[in-house]
Amino acid sequence: MATLKDVALHAGVSVTTVSNFINNKKKLKDDTRQNILEAIQATGYRHNALAASLKKNAASLKSIGIISIVDQNPFFSELFFKLENECFKQDFTVISCFRHADKEDLHTYINLMSGRVDGIILISLKRDKIDTVIKQIHAVPVVAIAFDIGDVMSLCGGTEFNLHNETGGYIAGRFLLSKGHKKIACVTGPKALKTTTNRIAGLKKALGEFNLPEDSVDYIEGNYTYQSGVDAMYQLFSSAALPTAIICHNDLMAIGVQNAANELGLKIPRELSVMGYDDIEMSLLSFPSLTTVRIPLDDIASQALEGLTMKMSTPGSKAIISITPSLAVRGSVSEPVDFGK
Repeated sequence: MATLKDVALHAGVSVTTVSNFINNKKKLKDDTRQNILEAIQATGYRHNALAASLKKNAASLKSIGIISIVDQNPFFSELFFKLENECFKQDFTVISCFRHADKEDLHTYINLMSGRVDGIILISLKRDKIDTVIKQIHAVPVVAIAFDIGDVMSLCGGTEFNLHNETGGYIAGRFLLSKGHKKIACVTGPKALKTTTNRIAGLKKALGEFNLPEDSVDYIEGNYTYQSGVDAMYQLFSSAALPTAIICHNDLMAIGVQNAANELGLKIPRELSVMGYDDIEMSLLSFPSLTTVRIPLDDIASQALEGLTMKMSTPGSKAIISITPSLAVRGSVSEPVDFGK
């Protein structure tokens, strides 16, 4: 492949003169321009505009690192790719690290990322994993999308993250109660998580508005997996009184409940209403399509990147991510049917 030097030798001019001609930086004599044009044609030289642009703008390019340290779950996978897309839309380069929470080789990936990024977006559930990242990467702004961790703001140099889980629990409970359901079960996440206690608190608030006692709901602890939803449905089916509606603290468990109910011969929503939480893409593919509490992942991604760019440009600033859940009504909820009539 011909180079600028080849063109310069053929035209009998300097490499600088050829560069000035190609980049239109300096006015040249007509005969010089003609000689260079003929030299370019003779040598077959092709100007790589992309490489030139990258070289010119290298100093202004910004790289974002996205580190996701969570267990396997489609919610986090969707969030991860939403973040990547948001970075690409705003012309950032991206270095990604997606590791499951139980992997011990995280430090290797963090070391590879160190010195190559201008800011980091961190997705995690576990405090020790956040500590690992913060200790290994110094002087790099961090925004933490930290589910179920309390003092994230001080831990990550100023990130306030609020999913308003109590509001989400209230939305789910109020919707079912407004449909006339009074016999409700709730398949929760792990009870040790604040996410779980906050969503239960929201449900209890809705119960109070409908003058129902807080203990009128049967709670079954799940672990956010499909199988825990299946197991919960079989447990409820074997109990003395089957509820008319089930709230699940994520969509995967709700889909497990739906499929188990179908296996048991229950018709959804005629005999059993089911609600999820998250609004992952799979909720549209279940049958019937899942009514759920929507967490707007696009909003999380845009607010996280906005907060990070603020911290990159203004050291010491605080990133605020505040997400309002909403209701996505589909086909898995209806009014309860009194089969005794």
